[in-house]
Amino acid sequence: MAIKYYTVDVFTKNRFEGAQIAVVPEAEGLTEAQMLQIAGEFNLWRTVFVTQANFGVPKLRIFNQSREFEFGGHPTIAAIYCLAKTGVIKLSEGQNDFLLEEAHGKVPCSVLVKDGEAIFNQFETSARPEYDKFTPSADELGEMLSIDSYHFNVNGFTPMLVATQIPYLIVPVDSFESLKAARFNYDAWARSTAPATCANAILLFSGKNALSNSDFHCRLVGPVFGIHEDPPVGAAMPAFAGYLNQFPVYSELPVGFVAERGAHQGRKSFLHIEMLESLDGEIKVKMGGHAVLATEGKLLT
Repeated sequence: MAIKYYTVDVFTKNRFEGAQIAVVPEAEGLTEAQMLQIAGEFNLWRTVFVTQANFGVPKLRIFNQSREFEFGGHPTIAAIYCLAKTGVIKLSEGQNDFLLEEAHGKVPCSVLVKDGEAIFNQFETSARPEYDKFTPSADELGEMLSIDSYHFNVNGFTPMLVATQIPYLIVPVDSFESLKAARFNYDAWARSTAPATCANAILLFSGKNALSNSDFHCRLVGPVFGIHEDPPVGAAMPAFAGYLNQFPVYSELPVGFVAERGAHQGRKSFLHIEMLESLDGEIKVKMGGHAVLATEGKLLT
């Protein structure tokens, strides 16, 4: 049996940039074991399987080679783009709103169409972040990230632990050059107070540089990532939005920003984030971006 597949570069307008996601838009009949095998064959950050619409709402299942995920920002953008491009979602000129179903529930999505082309993809999500100012010291951060401690002296921001689906240690650095230079040191991490925070992912960020089209540069490192790995940061954006909301310049909502990831390795992604509201401890966020088709073909099962 032959099954259609696509690979999509998300959060970019340029093919062979952004993050690579595989989409299987007609996944009826595939078992969970087969989905795991197919995700392993692609060996990309995530693979999305789409099954028939339930009451008009297509259902997404998201895998890597090891397990299934309840939700993912990059996979959702890839699925939106792919379903729009292949005509599964019927589009008209202007803004098109619809729902997709994922393991954690229904996700409000939209596609902006201009001159008959889908040009911008977006979805809405919410989180109930928990915050903790107990973080490793600047000296500890310097050792575990292999840069001098003064690089964490950033006007207006301080390190903070923010937990959404998982806990993130969010750490500001003073420049894009410092962000690029950081190298995670597992031994220094293990010796520090960091394991006591339960965070296995460190979200580093810096402000824009002179040549940037974004508001922030972001990068994920930590003990769960390979030393040369450059993981997508979409899943961390609700936590990052909640973090920013703790500081005066981002406390008046709604407000938007653009986060860039991957420039330090030459494969840039641009995530457009709208912080809509923060109410009773819950923050509501829209995440959007461009996407481009990279490959299409058939899987033989």
